[in-house]
Amino acid sequence: MNLKTRTILSALLLAFLLAVVVNFVLGRGQPNHASAYLTRDDPAVGVEELGPRAWRVIDIHEHLKGDDEAQRLIPAMDQFGITRTCLMASSLYTLTLNPVYGFEGYKENNEAILAVKKKWPGRFCAFVTLNPLDDGNVALLKDYVARGADGLKLYVGHGGATSKFAFHSMPIDDPRLEPVFAYAEAVQLPIVLHVNLIKFWDEMLRVLEKHPYLRVDLPHFGLYKDTGQRLKRLAFLLERYPNTYTDVSLGHPKFQLDGFEVLAMNRARSRTFLTSHRDKVLYGSDMVLTPVKDESYILNTLRSYMQFLEQERWRFFQVPSKTMYGMGLDRETLRHIYEVAPRNFLLLDEQGTLPDRSKGWPIPGLAVPKPAIPPLNPAMIPPLKG
Repeated sequence: MNLKTRTILSALLLAFLLAVVVNFVLGRGQPNHASAYLTRDDPAVGVEELGPRAWRVIDIHEHLKGDDEAQRLIPAMDQFGITRTCLMASSLYTLTLNPVYGFEGYKENNEAILAVKKKWPGRFCAFVTLNPLDDGNVALLKDYVARGADGLKLYVGHGGATSKFAFHSMPIDDPRLEPVFAYAEAVQLPIVLHVNLIKFWDEMLRVLEKHPYLRVDLPHFGLYKDTGQRLKRLAFLLERYPNTYTDVSLGHPKFQLDGFEVLAMNRARSRTFLTSHRDKVLYGSDMVLTPVKDESYILNTLRSYMQFLEQERWRFFQVPSKTMYGMGLDRETLRHIYEVAPRNFLLLDEQGTLPDRSKGWPIPGLAVPKPAIPPLNPAMIPPLKG
């Protein structure tokens, strides 16, 4: 290769890298994201605009540090008709996003959310967590259940990492986790499992094939909202496994903005998915409430998910200068996402009471059906390409 050719190739490579950097920096200016917003802004739409509350909402996915945050959350729950919030136990990294931490502090947060639930038993439920690398996790989980835990939050399948800890510390179908899944399936203990279904699809599929009646929420649409093929794969899981759900939470504010934009710019496809799978879609906020997040942030975040689901057009508090497209879901679909699906996921009785697994299983009067599931044929699985 002569000097002139190398120079041309180097210039082309530099131009390509520069374009990548510019697109990354501009972010919101990408044409596909722009299509999430009205071409001409609608000044009649306000940031706080939300219709009358007509549902007894269950927020299936939230994190908080402790008692003080719970006390600040309850008035906001009351304002938006949220009757119960499910608290996910967290490590110090989840609560601080400080990369110097790994998985420290999770046992302390387990105790904190159990205490919150004990103080306000009608308003909260507690999903404890475990370090998959530890021994004796089933015995530890049984102890938590005996002391009031209503579910389990697992962090395997999460692609993130810190300087000290990789969340995906072992495959989801690692033999060390098998006893945990077996116990959870046996007593129908709900699990919230943050799985990147793009990276860890095969691992999750093997777990569900071995434990097809596992009661599990794959939050954030399983990170599968970006293309029609990916949504079809998520739909496959929801349709095949009777106790598998997803939730609408998107997490960190940057992820929330990106998620809303992706769903809005593909609103017909997104609306169809939400409507046709309303029995398996759960409302969740996942705002990770800590002392630095004030009342305004709490109200804006809880409201924004409702605005996005309910309104044809709305103004997101993160982008107040533009009017975004919403889902404009019908009232029956909203009732299922807000009330019916989370009630079924948590196995609440007619009075909204959580199951008491501490006295053994099965619970008298609580029948959990196990419909037949046909053998898995790989041809059933929607392809990601083509």
